[in-house]
Amino acid sequence: MNQAEEFISQWRDTLEKGALVHFSHGPRREHTGNHCQIADGFVTGQGMKPIGFNWELLDAGAPEGERRSGIGELVNALTHDLANPSHAWLPIEQARDCAKAFFSLFDLANLTLVSNRFDGLWNPIAGGAVEWGFLGYDHDQVALLLLARET
Repeated sequence: MNQAEEFISQWRDTLEKGALVHFSHGPRREHTGNHCQIADGFVTGQGMKPIGFNWELLDAGAPEGERRSGIGELVNALTHDLANPSHAWLPIEQARDCAKAFFSLFDLANLTLVSNRFDGLWNPIAGGAVEWGFLGYDHDQVALLLLARET
């Protein structure tokens, strides 16, 4: 089992208590272009919809509290119910552990992270009523963690 498969094996049951989970990963070599083109190329290969420039580029190196922080956005997604953000989902420490585990799949010096939530708006890629996806890639690999809920 590779590191990506270990990640989802460890976290799927926990995440599925609050969302439908789609996780996919693969080699980066066939995906080229800017961050939007790489993200669209990967998700369309998974049978999902491209969203073009509606991918939000997050700062993979920014501390959690900073604006557009990649780790901060992922922790935010994991600590609040997707369909009703006023309700809690995962405890903050568990959300941080999951986010760090996702980040550990990549070479952090070369990590690019995007989200299908841009400026507070959802841009569905899988057709869910509410979904929040995080796609990361480095020189070698790409991975998508998509969380979805029906309202």
